[in-house]
Amino acid sequence: MKSLKSYFLLAITLMVVGSGVSFASAVALPSEFLSKASPKVKEIVVKNKLEVVEYDYVLKAIGDGTRKNASSVVIDARPLKKYQISHIPSSLALPDSKFDKLYEGLLGKVAKSKELIIYCGGYACAKSPKVAIMLKKKGFTNVKVYAAGMPEWGKKNYVEIDSIVAKALFDKKSEALFIDARPYGKFAGSTIVGSIGVPDTKFEAYAKFMPKDKKAMIITFCGGYACHKSHSVANKLVKMGYTNVKVYAAGFPEWKKSKFPITGGGAKAAAKKTSAPKITMSKSGVLQKGADSGTVDGEWFKANLSKLPKSVTLVDVRDPKDFASGSLPGAINIHAEKMTPEQLAKAIPQKGDVVFFCGTGTRAMEARGFLEEDLEYPQIDRIWYFDANIACDKKGKCKIEPNEPIGI
Repeated sequence: MKSLKSYFLLAITLMVVGSGVSFASAVALPSEFLSKASPKVKEIVVKNKLEVVEYDYVLKAIGDGTRKNASSVVIDARPLKKYQISHIPSSLALPDSKFDKLYEGLLGKVAKSKELIIYCGGYACAKSPKVAIMLKKKGFTNVKVYAAGMPEWGKKNYVEIDSIVAKALFDKKSEALFIDARPYGKFAGSTIVGSIGVPDTKFEAYAKFMPKDKKAMIITFCGGYACHKSHSVANKLVKMGYTNVKVYAAGFPEWKKSKFPITGGGAKAAAKKTSAPKITMSKSGVLQKGADSGTVDGEWFKANLSKLPKSVTLVDVRDPKDFASGSLPGAINIHAEKMTPEQLAKAIPQKGDVVFFCGTGTRAMEARGFLEEDLEYPQIDRIWYFDANIACDKKGKCKIEPNEPIGI
């Protein structure tokens, strides 16, 4: 029966482009693609032996929704304005009409063996197979097309939006509910005006306060493209039945950088910077305290990373996959989110200063909060976090940008 079905699909595929296509040109294509794709799209796909993937395949490829943790590079071939309005999480914009202009900056340094998944506006849209062909000509060997594209994705899952769209929806006042998925300390310090704080790790406690209308527009955000918390909350909302969920992946850092409306914490912190801060050291006398409770001074810590004594342990609290992709030299890995506060307290070194860090400072702050707030850890005066955006390669070469202290 299986062989008969395969022969049937093959016969349909061949008939799509006429008798001029040889058997060698045929590819195994999903039945839904064969029944829904336009003749033009089918012809391009078959003639160029393109592989077509479906929703579940793409869902698995994007992982937790962040660009860093996606196993594939997902590419939107539609016009930039369409991309800004909504796109598949983690995807990058590479319109077919601007391919030559944008290609080098976007994919020039990507390994040619990396899996690329291209999509556009659905089964009648030829832009995704066209871009797939262009990429194959550039030497990429693992190129796939998600032919159902944005129409199907938007019906089944949450989408990402750009800053310009997030601001436009913000300006409509009652149009959307903004949710800050960062730890409460970050939210209380400074956030997007009008947003509510719903930390991803405490979502269940806030679930009952979500809108009654399942069609309500909800926009989640956190600490930028490397932060998965907004995606985590978005996924939970979708599972609850909400059908209009969006993630503002650039998050609070980009919003603040764009000088869009934020609550007063940022302004207070800026005012504090005008006067010389009082330098205070940790109880051990080894670390310089930051302006925010529980932090090490960001600039001082960055400058002194290579000089820290052995009594200081750097703890990367991200998951093992993130840690393996690159971390601060000498750091150990403890996946704090997967532990209870009690388990975390046992996992960290029992002597000396411990400094938590992550990719944006968010998860590090949260890990310390688990110990201080949830456990009332008696040795909290030796536990710190480094509030910074950190991007390291596997060789230990890191780009470090300390976040501006809030002053709380």
